[in-house]
Amino acid sequence: MMIFIGKITAAQIDWKRTVQLRGKTRLVAGVVAAAVVGAATAGGVTLAQANPAAKAPVSSVQVVVGPESAPGQPSSARCPEGMGAINGGFQATSFSQSGGGDPYDGVTVNAPFTDGKGWSAMLMTGRVIARAVCVPAAQAPQAVVGPVSEEAGMSVARCPGDTRAIAGGYVRETWYKNGYGESLDDIIVNAPNDSGSGWAAKQFHGKTVARALCS
Repeated sequence: MMIFIGKITAAQIDWKRTVQLRGKTRLVAGVVAAAVVGAATAGGVTLAQANPAAKAPVSSVQVVVGPESAPGQPSSARCPEGMGAINGGFQATSFSQSGGGDPYDGVTVNAPFTDGKGWSAMLMTGRVIARAVCVPAAQAPQAVVGPVSEEAGMSVARCPGDTRAIAGGYVRETWYKNGYGESLDDIIVNAPNDSGSGWAAKQFHGKTVARALCS
């Protein structure tokens, strides 16, 4: 028997480097593992307020560690006032296993806030700690939310104008599990699209929502 978890409503970082984006140098955080606030809507996607591109000094970068979640609940790492997330990720502190030691949990949320001011993470049944890499708001990227995908379909959060995705993630809309509570789903796409103009996410069975940080 296959069942799924319904819609949720609640709300890596080993290195840093600079990249050239449209002739402007931007700080980007590396990913080791790769919440929800309303924003304006345009062209079918939800947009947070854009910020002008500028270089963020390394000394201005701050890593924020969220609280450990309850089992199957989200952890949110919110940037300090006046800062926004440039990347993020998670640390699982418990990950459900079968009696034989096989994992049957799943990372159901790993994404920036829709206002771009933090990062959220959640497991299907385990405990997790979200982490966010924060920079001053003037240098922070713009957060974009894609549409809800079809079952086993692709969601793409498309960056506005000539901006490009520098980070991103996903939030599950549904997540399949069997009658024993073991995960039957997984994220099989979590990456920038081929053109770099957005972030794509896809689940094996369920519906998902991609989120992008664009600059």
